[in-house]
Amino acid sequence: MKRFIIAEKPSVATDLAKTLGITSKTGDHYENDTIIISSALGHLVELFMPDDFDKKLKTWRLGNLPIIPERFQLKPITKTRKKFQELKKIMGRKDVDEIVNACDAGREGELIFTYLYEAAKCKKPVKRMWMSSMTPLAIRQSYEKLRSQEDMQPLQDAARCRSEADWLIGINGTRAVTLKKSRGKARQMTTVGRVQTPTLSIVVERERTICNFVPRKYWHLTARFSVTNGEYQGICQKDDFRKSEANPHDRVDRFWDQETVSQLHQKLSSRATAEVTETKKRSPQQPGRLFDLTSLQREANSKLRFSANRTLQIAQSLYERHKVLTYPRTDSKALPEDYADTCRTALGNLGGDLAPFAAKVLENNWVNPENKRIFNDKEVSDHFAIIPTEQKPTGLSTDEQKIYSLVAKRFVAIFHPPAQWDVTTRFSE
Repeated sequence: MKRFIIAEKPSVATDLAKTLGITSKTGDHYENDTIIISSALGHLVELFMPDDFDKKLKTWRLGNLPIIPERFQLKPITKTRKKFQELKKIMGRKDVDEIVNACDAGREGELIFTYLYEAAKCKKPVKRMWMSSMTPLAIRQSYEKLRSQEDMQPLQDAARCRSEADWLIGINGTRAVTLKKSRGKARQMTTVGRVQTPTLSIVVERERTICNFVPRKYWHLTARFSVTNGEYQGICQKDDFRKSEANPHDRVDRFWDQETVSQLHQKLSSRATAEVTETKKRSPQQPGRLFDLTSLQREANSKLRFSANRTLQIAQSLYERHKVLTYPRTDSKALPEDYADTCRTALGNLGGDLAPFAAKVLENNWVNPENKRIFNDKEVSDHFAIIPTEQKPTGLSTDEQKIYSLVAKRFVAIFHPPAQWDVTTRFSE
């Protein structure tokens, strides 16, 4: 009997076949005596649209809303129906006794497989191949430690809820708002979405704040003080300053009345000396935490001017094609508590300008599994933070090298001790 492994995309299926030593290929699938490997093309199955289960709902009417199906049903996507039929046929083969979900290790990958499996009406046992990186070692380890379908049920439920919530809000909201706005006018579709609409609201609120902003003049009062070793500049601060929600733009060194500033200036100008008190405090600065997808996108936008989508595309390429980064679609900034040895291996393989800094981490034994800023199971969700794999990068494009460098530098920095700064505060009265 054979095990049928389904990846999310053809390139991943090719990597799986290569790592598992399957060279024979027929059509779009690889096969040997015990394993068959093929792939989807992303989503192959979608939810019924309203008119799929009731032709009357093809016409948009407010009286038909809300549309809430008794049971959500699935159908193959028209343009990829051929691929769906191919996978369904293999799932139904008598010599296949187990299906392995090797789609992307996340909520969406779980949904792609679940909808495919259900639409194909397959009843065979399912296992989950969960890969956080695409290196040969990671692929072999995930294949040797297949997860049960029961373990994946919560993620599958979350994926299904997300999909059905998007359908309910998108279908009903879009029809309702479009019809309300179009009364007596030519219809112009106004889309509503579970994520789209709240996000748009945030943008609109910010735009309104900018448009309604009324500029106000304020003044700073500064003075130069001479000391034995030179001079320094001080800025006048209000004695009675308190933060206020009524005036969110107020600051301890901002004066809103020119007359007050003029009086202070005259008063202080008449003084020849000042009583100075000075405090020094050592202030540690921790290195930035490991990247999740959002923080990587922000860093790339700030330093490289890359859009969020561009950063994701590059990170996905570094994960899938080059296999030098771990899974990028993560919301975790920590690593599993048993990942210290893997980190040591990855540090040892870093080259270029980072090599001496990585070597220093290893020489000083700074990879500490007790450091909860780095190794913390409670802060790891479906995936851990984005870090370099043990694979050495070769053949990267200029932009790929830039994103890889951001991740690698952060990875090395996180293990270094905090920077120490001497902060001096001087009050001249």
